[in-house]
Amino acid sequence: MKTSLQTRRGFIQALGAAGVLTARLRSAEPQRYKAAIIGRTGGGDYGHGFDTIFQGLENVSVEAIADANPAGLEKAAGRAGAKRKYADYREMLRKERPQLVSIAPRQPDCHKEMALAAIEVGAHCIVEKPFTEHLDDADEIVKAAKARGVQIVVGHKNRYTSMFARMKRLLDEGFFGQALEMRVQGKQDRRAGGEDLIVLGTHDFDTMRYFFGDPRECFARVTAGGKSITKSDVHKGREPMLVAGDTVRAMFQFPNNVQCSWQSVKSDDGWNVGPRGAERWGFHIFGTQRILAYYSLSEPLFYDSPFLGHKTQVSEWKPLPDPKNWPPAAHEGNLARDLIHAIENGTKPLCSGEDGRWTVEMVSAVYESQRLDRPVPFPLKDRRNPLLRF
Repeated sequence: MKTSLQTRRGFIQALGAAGVLTARLRSAEPQRYKAAIIGRTGGGDYGHGFDTIFQGLENVSVEAIADANPAGLEKAAGRAGAKRKYADYREMLRKERPQLVSIAPRQPDCHKEMALAAIEVGAHCIVEKPFTEHLDDADEIVKAAKARGVQIVVGHKNRYTSMFARMKRLLDEGFFGQALEMRVQGKQDRRAGGEDLIVLGTHDFDTMRYFFGDPRECFARVTAGGKSITKSDVHKGREPMLVAGDTVRAMFQFPNNVQCSWQSVKSDDGWNVGPRGAERWGFHIFGTQRILAYYSLSEPLFYDSPFLGHKTQVSEWKPLPDPKNWPPAAHEGNLARDLIHAIENGTKPLCSGEDGRWTVEMVSAVYESQRLDRPVPFPLKDRRNPLLRF
């Protein structure tokens, strides 16, 4: 016959086991996050969908949105499903204490102040590209985030598409042989040259690094009207960022003897207007076995030869095959999911703050090479914007 002491012990043990089981069940539940959005109607607005970037995430609640423009705030709050609205993003951050923040404006002149304010309250950030206009601003954000243990994702969305992931994996697997050269054309619309360089060129530079690693040096030529730029050519672009030149031609040296070139050229024959629905943006990668081609609004193709149109070769452009270990993990296809994955696993996001800073550094290197009239190595020693030093 059991004594009352034995019965009591069994009851306590049962409670303990139930507590452990409850804890395990709770730990299996996804962590919930409070999110907030910072926009700026009329000054970069909400970027490319950065007001709705948390939609579809069951464990994220959009608590608040901030915008100094009342009409813009009202519309964006409806799109985002935000519960509360603020005119001042600093007030929003202080009161709401979000864990996730979308810094949405496309124009980067406000990114440093917004990011530092979010980091100060311990929020992890998604930042629209370009990460910053000035390299020393990017340095400041990355340093602050590291000090607070905050994760940053930068909106270079190419990395998050299955199309670019496919190209990356095939390059890594050696499908194209040893990569020799990448040739990239900027968008080359009415913003050809310096504005194309920072608006779209940052995407291209991030793609280069995604494929080939950190560049070692840059050599570039920036011209206006066919002549090397001077201080008088530095101005604010259509989007209010410092730019210079109507034509940019830049070369970057990467590890394993890979060379990448980028150009955005002003022409007088309609090249910078083009047929409606067509873009000049695209690239070729030449390997020792095959050639990869991609142009905007189309699917990537490969040419089963290292030579274009060589008379001894018979080939045609074909769709890319599936690489090994395909498809990518779910979080690799979504910026917000990638940020949460990095937070919960202590890993680096697919496009981190350091990655965003690299794109700004590559833009700076183009102008620095032109200013000094020589190749410049990475990392840049002078972190100030070269356009302020012509």
